[in-house]
Amino acid sequence: MKMKSYNKTRFLTSFGMTTGTSTAPLSFRARSARDLIIMLLFLTIGLAAHSQSFYGGIALGGTTSQIDGDNNNGFHKLGFTGGFFVGLELSDILETQFEIKYIEKGARSSVEDIDQFRIHLEYVELPLVASANLGFVNVNGHKLDWLALEAGASVDILIHSSQRTLGGNEPSSRWKGLCVNGILGVKINLDKKKLQLGTRVITSIDSAYAGNFSNYGTHRFGFFGAFNDVVELVLYYRF
Repeated sequence: MKMKSYNKTRFLTSFGMTTGTSTAPLSFRARSARDLIIMLLFLTIGLAAHSQSFYGGIALGGTTSQIDGDNNNGFHKLGFTGGFFVGLELSDILETQFEIKYIEKGARSSVEDIDQFRIHLEYVELPLVASANLGFVNVNGHKLDWLALEAGASVDILIHSSQRTLGGNEPSSRWKGLCVNGILGVKINLDKKKLQLGTRVITSIDSAYAGNFSNYGTHRFGFFGAFNDVVELVLYYRF
């Protein structure tokens, strides 16, 4: 999607772009939430080591993202995600899974845009999801036990933010330290449940941007602002 230089300049100004680099500091609330989640993670890992119903593993993958509200549609920015997870098997069908992952989000202009820019956001992502295996579904005599649907929510803790245009790197401390997201996804069992391939759509429920808007921004779930949208593809390996 092409944008006129005049409109892009107004967009960049609305996001406070000047010169330099920036790492957004964590607020006391963000640090407290991070420390609590880390404590819960190690507690869950300890429980998993003493229970056959619990499991744990690592997750590695990639992301493509955009910011809804920046007037530059398209998942043009690529990124990385990875971390650890623990889960609980509630039954043969249902599971819950808690994760702690590093994830890259943001936005960038397409190669066709006149004014090139990039917004790079790094988070500690804390998802909690429930999944349902479709083994109870039978299609032409074949059970879909290799497929699972999942839904959940996550909290993002911002650890770094930077913005760039043709003029150089530009700071912004206006991205929120904490964001809440909704999650929908699908998992495919590659080696039973030992190795799984999952894809998720992760979308902000509240605005990821705390600054003022001039002529840009959008409404979502009763909030006005700029919202992270991410599609990720991840390999999950269970220990």
